[in-house]
Amino acid sequence: MTVPSFHTGIKHGRLISRRISFTVILVYASTAGWAQTARKKTVAVLDFNNAAVQAGINNPYLRTDAPAFGRAVSELLISKLVQDGSVTVVERAAIDKIIAEQNLTNSDRADPSTAAKVGKLLGVDAIILGTITRYDYDEKMKGYVGHRRGSKGSASPQAKYDVMAKVQISTRLVSPDTAEVLAALDGVGETNRKGVVMDVRDTSGRVMQAVSLNNPVVNGSLDKAVAELAAQLEPALVRLPSRVPVIAGLVADVSESGQLVLNIGAQQGMKVGDRLEVLRHGNESRDPATGRVLVSNDTPLGEAVVTKVNDISCVAQYYGTETVKVRDPVKVIQRQP
Repeated sequence: MTVPSFHTGIKHGRLISRRISFTVILVYASTAGWAQTARKKTVAVLDFNNAAVQAGINNPYLRTDAPAFGRAVSELLISKLVQDGSVTVVERAAIDKIIAEQNLTNSDRADPSTAAKVGKLLGVDAIILGTITRYDYDEKMKGYVGHRRGSKGSASPQAKYDVMAKVQISTRLVSPDTAEVLAALDGVGETNRKGVVMDVRDTSGRVMQAVSLNNPVVNGSLDKAVAELAAQLEPALVRLPSRVPVIAGLVADVSESGQLVLNIGAQQGMKVGDRLEVLRHGNESRDPATGRVLVSNDTPLGEAVVTKVNDISCVAQYYGTETVKVRDPVKVIQRQP
């Protein structure tokens, strides 16, 4: 019997080790490839609402600047989410277009049911709503530092101030299918600056700057509050269940050649080549407490394939044998997310 030498055993050990390492690399590579191809969740961030309770400043000024604050906060949050890269964020132009077409006001956007409607039209996995819930701004004079000559030679008294700004923001993650609030989160940002030199007499100008986006103390607080929100939102967004949207509509017109015009289009997620089930509406069973439809006994008529799509409608070729009528319901045959 031949006994393997010590060096031969080492060589065999190295060979086995290399094989194991190669196998591990293959498994890791395949897992990494799967992770890269996994579909990211898609979200839309609506302009934040301003319901701030203020301290130390006059309310009318903040109300005047409220839209700018709400827009700025939503833009900051969008930037944070895009930089993180864990979700896909819908372009603001697409959101603004849907909102304009639906004729929605700022107050409408804060309503979860309205947000869910917008979310369905956009085809997103979740809608992010937000509210600026508290805004505090405080200045404390710490002493005079002299006078500054103006452009006309007049002298303005200057003083040092300790300045504080605190912003609290809350967000709600809303399901586009059920209008359910999936998560409610809060972010707080506070910034303090000492020894800020300001014009003692320019009281109105300072108050206006206190509620404007040109104030670096205010901006610092907004940045901190949004960063805290984004850090909480990111894991919540990743954990969202995969959503397969149900796209349904009605037949708007029928031609002799079997072409159907439907009242759903690209805004609802329709694409050329989509297969549709055409139905005949039947009896409905409704929840006696809420009136919601529980079961609809619809009869299948046949299938159709989408051939043309625009924003609000599409054309489909019908291949069934039963006659289709205007107002017959259609439903996209389920697609994988």
